[in-house]
Amino acid sequence: MQTVWKINDGKKLLIIFSGWAMDERPTSIINSHGADVCTCFDYQNLHSADTERWATYNEINVIAWSTGVWAAEQILGMANIKINQAIAVNGTPTTVHDQTGIPRAVFQATYDNLNASSFDKFTRRMTGSSDAFKAFQLIASKRDLENQQKELGTILEVKFENNPTGLITWDKAIIATNDAIFPPSNQRNYWEGKTDIHEIDAPHFIFYNFKF
Repeated sequence: MQTVWKINDGKKLLIIFSGWAMDERPTSIINSHGADVCTCFDYQNLHSADTERWATYNEINVIAWSTGVWAAEQILGMANIKINQAIAVNGTPTTVHDQTGIPRAVFQATYDNLNASSFDKFTRRMTGSSDAFKAFQLIASKRDLENQQKELGTILEVKFENNPTGLITWDKAIIATNDAIFPPSNQRNYWEGKTDIHEIDAPHFIFYNFKF
């Protein structure tokens, strides 16, 4: 896993777990309200040297998006830190799952057919409109396709059916009803009865539509 830090006040911390193929740029539009920000991405492994540094903060909030929900639960579940609030956005801890995640056939097809053209189509579906897609180019990830595909392959190897969940307490799950990447119905299947669900009219990349 990679991390990028932005230091603001040095007292409060916002940890952002971004989605597949992303780096720190797409979620940079999230308002941290003056807190320091540590953005996590590239889940080819779930090891981080930052957990001890996280533990030095008095207040820690977490926003996990898409595949980042799984990564956040696994990493934070093993870290001895107190979290004030954790919000899941358009994702579940069972990322590749036919009932509570992205269907395995869809995930596999994304891996098998990944190229510049298919990734462009993915981004258009993720952002939801032509205007949002154009705006997204200003904050688009700089990672290369080979690196992004390796990350996909790593996630595909995870046996989500056997993975323990509920490793941390999620205070809220935000579900975008127009999510064309992570099926809203599967998100509901996972989160109902586990946490408060907040549904909004937005695409998978929710951050133009929802203010934290």
